[in-house]
Amino acid sequence: MIFRSSGPARGARGRARSTACAPPCIGGVALVTLAGLGAGVAALLMIRDEAEDRRDAKAVPRVTRTVTRTPATPRDSALPTASATPPPAAADVKAPPGYRSVQDPAGFAFAVPEGFTRSFEPPRVFYYSPGKEFRIGVLIQDPKDGGPLGVMRDSASEAPDRYPGYRDGRVVRTTHKGNEAASWEFTWNGFEDSAGSRHTLDLAWNEGEKMYDVWVSAPDAKSAEGRRHFETALDTFVRTRPFSGQ
Repeated sequence: MIFRSSGPARGARGRARSTACAPPCIGGVALVTLAGLGAGVAALLMIRDEAEDRRDAKAVPRVTRTVTRTPATPRDSALPTASATPPPAAADVKAPPGYRSVQDPAGFAFAVPEGFTRSFEPPRVFYYSPGKEFRIGVLIQDPKDGGPLGVMRDSASEAPDRYPGYRDGRVVRTTHKGNEAASWEFTWNGFEDSAGSRHTLDLAWNEGEKMYDVWVSAPDAKSAEGRRHFETALDTFVRTRPFSGQ
């Protein structure tokens, strides 16, 4: 029996087992190593991307808007203050001889001839002489489109239908105590209850956010006296605060 031959056989088989195991083991280690490297690379890429995002965010400046509000200027400050001043409760009217001063509840004061009586005929106020031979009228209303001149022209255009025998009509732009105004003068056949033709003098003007209209109707034969009453009424006219009992 030869026992030596058995030794090399065992070593060869041992070496064979070691050699046969090498390729699978090396492949497993390589796979694990590559997997670890892949995870590390992925982590590095994520970190790099986040760093780039932060860098880009810092590189782009933020745009801020500042809104400055300018305090509004009240429009009323540009308006004349005279129209905002309320009229007095009463006015001191100095009546010339043959006239008396009146404080009318409709919101005005002026001088009328002695013996004239008041009659409120909404929206107008009249002061009549005995027998209504002379008639003084006053109308207060809100300003109209076209101003006093437009109102007078409109009235003059309608006069032929309202005043029988209307003639010698004349409308003129003017002023009254510094206020925008217009006058209207005409002659007509007169009322049915009066004798003869009549002459009318009329003036309208804007003042204190209102339009005032004062007129006098007189017999044509006494137009000079009617003009004196008209001019006295205008010269002494003062707007006042309306009060009850019109």
